[in-house]
Amino acid sequence: MKRFDHLDIDWTAVEKQLLKWGELFRRGKKLRLSITFKYVEDDSLHKITSGRVEKRGRSSVTKRMLNERDAQLDAEENVSGQESIWRGVYNLMRCPSSSCHLGPHCWQDPNGKKHYKLRSHQLKRLIAFVEKGGALLSHEDVPDNFREELYMEERHRLESQQSQKNKMVGTPGSCQLININFNGMQSSPQQDTADPTTASAVVLPPNDQVMEDLNLTGLRDGAVKDYGAWHESNVSDENLKAQFRQACNVALANGLDLRLIHEDQDPSFFIDKGIVVGIARQFVRDIGHWAKCVRNVTLDDQATQAAA
Repeated sequence: MKRFDHLDIDWTAVEKQLLKWGELFRRGKKLRLSITFKYVEDDSLHKITSGRVEKRGRSSVTKRMLNERDAQLDAEENVSGQESIWRGVYNLMRCPSSSCHLGPHCWQDPNGKKHYKLRSHQLKRLIAFVEKGGALLSHEDVPDNFREELYMEERHRLESQQSQKNKMVGTPGSCQLININFNGMQSSPQQDTADPTTASAVVLPPNDQVMEDLNLTGLRDGAVKDYGAWHESNVSDENLKAQFRQACNVALANGLDLRLIHEDQDPSFFIDKGIVVGIARQFVRDIGHWAKCVRNVTLDDQATQAAA
């Protein structure tokens, strides 16, 4: 049995399997090919206006789909006599600890026993690993490259938390200087001028600086596409190129321009959308460099050529 994400179906694999079954067909055997497409409705646009009845409706639909999936997995196991790969991976990675609040599925690092949250796209990768012949009998069998991505994602999460704390400390208005005169005497002129100076000396939020520094002109969606194409031109591997294209599509689909991405500095948003950790971090990190050293230089060259 083969599974494919979204509608990216490898029809070559299907064709090869049909050719293998061709001999049975010529012998007079009957063949039955079942292709199933399972969709999950996205009702996020109705969350604000939906009430309790609507929530119960969505819950019942989800429950029905889960029951159908379980029935299909049971049928597969009855035919093959073995546990479904899908169910085996999910059962193995289901967190048994009642004190863990990361989610229903975690990878427990054999070194140190730390838990790492597993999202659906990561579980699918483990399923693909087993389908290709990989052994996954315990948490120690998780591939090294998969572990490294989890480590990097955790490091980035901690760095992002620290960055948010630092921003909150430097936010104007978070701390005000108050001068209270107990003896009824008027404060000195130096004190009167010192307080406003101190208040105005607070560093402006980095968001304002970002808007100035990028200095992007032209269509915003066009800048996102140009930026993605620039990343693609800097790698030769087709899989990496495809990841950069996907990151670009995620940004456009969610209405994000380069300024917003640069302000947020949040690669985890792209990671949650299925972009690998390294590509997500590069896509967020390199906007300033591209705007200063690539985009504006290219526009200046074009203007010079037009004038000539």
